[in-house]
Amino acid sequence: MPSPPAARISHFTPRRLRIKVPEKRRDRAFFETVAERLATWNSVEGVETNPLTASILIHFSDPERLFLEAAAKNDLFDIDFDSAFGDSAAPAVTEAAVRSFETADHALRRWTQNQIDVRGVLFVLLLAGGVLQLLRRKLDAPAPTLLWYAGDLIGLWRDRRPGPVMAASSSGPLAGQAGEQI
Repeated sequence: MPSPPAARISHFTPRRLRIKVPEKRRDRAFFETVAERLATWNSVEGVETNPLTASILIHFSDPERLFLEAAAKNDLFDIDFDSAFGDSAAPAVTEAAVRSFETADHALRRWTQNQIDVRGVLFVLLLAGGVLQLLRRKLDAPAPTLLWYAGDLIGLWRDRRPGPVMAASSSGPLAGQAGEQI
């Protein structure tokens, strides 16, 4: 018996799971079989398949029950759960944006002999944009937003009180914050 096709989880929310099975793209019979079989599972409320996109959308109410049932009954496709729910790196778009800004910052610092950086340029642009919007009497959203972002860039809204809060924030996140290391 051939091994089941490889599948990956492309989207997961508390009530929906989208699975892609690329090697079965355009295989209408496969996706009809999958829809019929998954519809019989107790944890599944509904199934939608699309052979053109190689996609299976599963509606459910209890994710724990769904995954337990999948472990016991799924012989339709092989999902790599470690890569689906493991620690993932930053998205490629985010990494590319960070690299682009780092490259621009490095070039700007080099051209100006370390006198100007991208953060400073962004601050000036946001400040100028906010002032311009104030002069145009756009007080509802554009001006305050631009000015807030400008202040945030230079750390204007951070707590500057000396003491344990500053010491803790300079050495890493406080207990209960994201990135906490135990």
